[in-house]
Amino acid sequence: MSGRPAADTWPAMPKVELHCHLEGSVRPATFLDLARSRVQLPTEDPAHVYDYTDMASFMVVFERLCASVATAEDVARITQEALEDAAASGVVYREMFCNPTLHPLPYQDFLAGATEGITRARDATGIVARLIPAIFRGQAPEVATELARAVAAGPRDVVVGLGMDGDELLGPPEEFADAYAVARDGGLACTAHAGERFSPHEVQVCLDLLGCTRIDHGYGIVEDPELTARARDAGTLFTYAWLSTTYNYRGPLHRHPFLRMRDAGLRMSLGSDDPAMGGTSLAGDYRSVARALGFTAEDFIRQNLDALESSWLDGPDREAVRSRLWPGTTTPEGA
Repeated sequence: MSGRPAADTWPAMPKVELHCHLEGSVRPATFLDLARSRVQLPTEDPAHVYDYTDMASFMVVFERLCASVATAEDVARITQEALEDAAASGVVYREMFCNPTLHPLPYQDFLAGATEGITRARDATGIVARLIPAIFRGQAPEVATELARAVAAGPRDVVVGLGMDGDELLGPPEEFADAYAVARDGGLACTAHAGERFSPHEVQVCLDLLGCTRIDHGYGIVEDPELTARARDAGTLFTYAWLSTTYNYRGPLHRHPFLRMRDAGLRMSLGSDDPAMGGTSLAGDYRSVARALGFTAEDFIRQNLDALESSWLDGPDREAVRSRLWPGTTTPEGA
């Protein structure tokens, strides 16, 4: 296929995805299989194993899932399956968040399993992937700092940065300044989930105090024109997610934060967030955003180029990914 993609060919568009959680990508049947004899579940029906009603109940299910993934081979399995599913949505490169501190195995074993899964998926589909271990806000700052130390001291073959996720109503970003200082001193790139519940202060703290060069979600920034202008001028990338706003945003579509961010000239990149838990896919989210908000193929092509330019992939793999983007859409680095 060549030329520009038609609106009904979202799965075929080559994509760069920078906002997806490994644990949120575990297939329901795999979750049930791994949980047997390890974690008590309220149901064995794959259609309902991910039932939740709000952010709090979502996090209960998320932590239950993490407790079910207990060996390096478990991690390899979920990583391979998640990336194979991503490839089916047209993803050619993914940077994937993971939460090692929520699993009952050492960081080095978790990383070994994830690395094996990344290798298997690439052999099977050609997808390229890297990991961003993430601080979990529901845990103590000391746990975050210890994770940052382990990541900074550990292998970097597939690890490219440090992130932070979890419910914004729990640990404020200021509590994790020490962990981010460790990460920066160790040469790790930094990002953080912030502004998902529409707080511009969250975004500002992550930029100024934590030293983040990307922001995940970031919707609250549109409530602060000065901060918005600053982020636009700096070229800060925001990795937005449709799933998140389906249960956090209740306003009119014409005031949707995605539209306001795009119209403000912010650089953006759509991610699937937790596709298995939400019953979605990245290609499906492209379709949903296009239908609901009028984003075009040209919007998404530009966003994929911006995502690659803002990614933390380097070396020959970066150019290999660039060559797989839609024919005729690649631009020189930094353009």
